[in-house]
Amino acid sequence: MSRPTLRQAISWQPDSLEAAAGVWDAAATDLHRDVEVLIRGVEGLHEHWRGSTAAAARTRMTGLTGEATRLARVFVAAAAVARSGAQSIGQRRDEVLAAVAAARAEGYPVADDGTAHAPAPASEVMTSRAAELSITVAAALDRLGVADEDTARDLDAAFRIAEPAPTTAAGWPTGPAALVAGWPTLSQEAIAAQIAALSPEQRRQLVEAAPRQAGNTDGVPWPLRIAANRLNIAEAILTQRGLLDRSAQDKARSELSGPLPAALTRGAGDPASQERVRAALLSDPAIRARAAAAHDRKVNARIEFYQGLLADVPDPTGRSELPVPRQFIAFDPQRSSLIELHGDLRTATNLGVLIPGLNTTLAGSAANVDTARRFTRAGGGRLAMISYLGGEFPTGTDLVSGIRQAAEPGYAERMAPRLVAFSADVKRTVDGTGRTIPVTYLGHSYGGSILGTAERDGLTADRTVYVAAAGAGVGVHGPGDWHNRNPDVRRFSMTAPLDWIEAVQGIPFGPHGADPDTMAGVIPLGTGRRANGSPMMGPGAHSGVVNDPSDAWNNLLAVLLAGPEPRRPR
Repeated sequence: MSRPTLRQAISWQPDSLEAAAGVWDAAATDLHRDVEVLIRGVEGLHEHWRGSTAAAARTRMTGLTGEATRLARVFVAAAAVARSGAQSIGQRRDEVLAAVAAARAEGYPVADDGTAHAPAPASEVMTSRAAELSITVAAALDRLGVADEDTARDLDAAFRIAEPAPTTAAGWPTGPAALVAGWPTLSQEAIAAQIAALSPEQRRQLVEAAPRQAGNTDGVPWPLRIAANRLNIAEAILTQRGLLDRSAQDKARSELSGPLPAALTRGAGDPASQERVRAALLSDPAIRARAAAAHDRKVNARIEFYQGLLADVPDPTGRSELPVPRQFIAFDPQRSSLIELHGDLRTATNLGVLIPGLNTTLAGSAANVDTARRFTRAGGGRLAMISYLGGEFPTGTDLVSGIRQAAEPGYAERMAPRLVAFSADVKRTVDGTGRTIPVTYLGHSYGGSILGTAERDGLTADRTVYVAAAGAGVGVHGPGDWHNRNPDVRRFSMTAPLDWIEAVQGIPFGPHGADPDTMAGVIPLGTGRRANGSPMMGPGAHSGVVNDPSDAWNNLLAVLLAGPEPRRPR
């Protein structure tokens, strides 16, 4: 790293990176829009033009549209890097200017190399102070240089994926499409073996050509999944921007496409009545405008959320002052799937998987991400965490509807197989590090039922923790109904007194099985007291046990770090 000079620091304009990001975003949007036009043209050819010439034209056009789509994704991803870089460089530049201003305010001029000089005649104290100020300015310049180099490296990586990669090298005669087409019938081990046999260039081509499959298939190495999902997120942004280009009539029709309130249809819920009322609403200019505006608000909210996924965040381990890219092991909005790795698995000695509960959605996942990051930071680099959204969760707008939804077992039944498969991918990944990394699964609230149902179906884990769990799993009435593939798995449970989840725990013939707090072989964890000394109990303790500083939170951290036995309640 070369330290920038003071003159360079002053002349740098981080806003230019923001401007470049805006240009790249606009170019991506325009390119994606043109691709959609081309695709419709190709489809039209297929309908009205036959023969070998038509087939050759369609093949050529398909290749060109695929290349344009790939470039559009690259521009969106690069724009996200530029925005994060502008923020980081701007912050470090401000620190340099503040350090120089502080030195000059004390009467110490600062040279271009960052050296502060004591005014003549200089006493020993003044000379010492000049040395201290020089160290402060130099450190600020160094941090600015690191931020600049980090941004340059990330931009280079973002644009490098736009370079063509060979598809006809040895062992790759037909390209990535044929490879991923066979994945649905292959085991994770077979998929991993296929990718291991590819060259680095071929792996990059796989990510570019099939990001959705590469980013969301168990068996694909996590670095490739993370790279692919940056492109998937970029594609999601472009798709949403395309929705903003629709006509007001189309936007309003989309907004009113769901079931209409019974009051509007006079209680008639048949499709014909619904369609008549919908047509009448769309014919009203005021209603149509409000519906179109509501459509755009929702689309813009999704765009903002997706852009946040591409933005750098503070290092979850707390070991670096530089922001780091987010790491998504899965991103598929159509399947309500968002799986994120927090921390550095290369240095972690423990890995935790957080399975949240009621009212979890992709757009509302920030609270669960924050919970995972707090655990990661407390681990100080020893702990990496995964926030797991592997499908649709139940939702409730109030306590009554929440309890009603929490009693629905279908969500757990649907998500459990995905979690079982993912746990096998996690085990292979941690085993591949060559180190012993215990993996702990925390199922909170409804996530406890998902976790227990997955244990019923063959989850692989070193430790499982049922935190304010709805139950031990669908159809789990005793420890013998769990079939964890690790025979030495250790199980823990925790529920605070007077937590509302007690209303659905362990009820006879209940939908979520037995109460894990009372099952043989499950180690109880005390909830104790909050940091202010008050007991951890009541409805607020349901989320408080995983979020608030307390004995409960410390006990969960102790299990995640596979340390000493957790403390009992005071």
